[in-house]
Amino acid sequence: MKSVQLFEMTYPEVEDALAQGFDTAVATFGATEQHGYHLPLGTDFLWGEALGYRVTKALGNAVQVPGLRIGCSDHHMAFKGSLSLSLETFTAVVSDTCKSLATHGFKKIVLIPTHGGNFRPIAKAAESIRPHIPEVNLIACSDLVSFMQMLWQVAADYGFSPAHTGAHAGENETSLILALRPDLVHMERAKAGFVGDHLAIADKIMANGFKGVTENGVLGDPAGARADIGEAYLEAMTRYFVNQVKIYS
Repeated sequence: MKSVQLFEMTYPEVEDALAQGFDTAVATFGATEQHGYHLPLGTDFLWGEALGYRVTKALGNAVQVPGLRIGCSDHHMAFKGSLSLSLETFTAVVSDTCKSLATHGFKKIVLIPTHGGNFRPIAKAAESIRPHIPEVNLIACSDLVSFMQMLWQVAADYGFSPAHTGAHAGENETSLILALRPDLVHMERAKAGFVGDHLAIADKIMANGFKGVTENGVLGDPAGARADIGEAYLEAMTRYFVNQVKIYS
């Protein structure tokens, strides 16, 4: 096929792809929300859609569905520009997307959240959708803890602690955007935020918002971020999600 991205294909090309066994659809679910002083609001969907493309290509029999660029981001709404969907709206969008793909004959749908606030909603949405599309193997990659642990292993290879590499706009995401869109990174404005145990404060953040934990909206420290490290994260994430698909296939 000339392209594995659904939005670039004509409908006869989709028909041909399905007939040739390209019956897996990969969808990413990012966000438009604050990422400190130095990263763009679109950080989560920028690296998310790049990741989705790599996962799609690595699976070999898949097409990439246009990613969702607004997610469940209520905990970021104290920062200007952040956008958020309610859980009900998010679930409805995920559900309608999956039902559309099932109607056309896709037999496996892979849901990849690329924003921390989307992991639990993706799991809940998948539970509600499965009874309506029993013919589809719906794989919701919703284990945030194992995902973060995988990223922290990569960070350790470059001498960064979990607290430094961070969970939001720290070294990890800064390196990712330096690899993909360096023109959107303002390192001269980069500052550390909350540097500590990010998983331990996750529930507090979801309940009370980011402002209660980090004044500048950062979890981690952007210092030391590099494009080549961002590429290493992308490679590791691709392996992680491809393995998730193999486990649940």
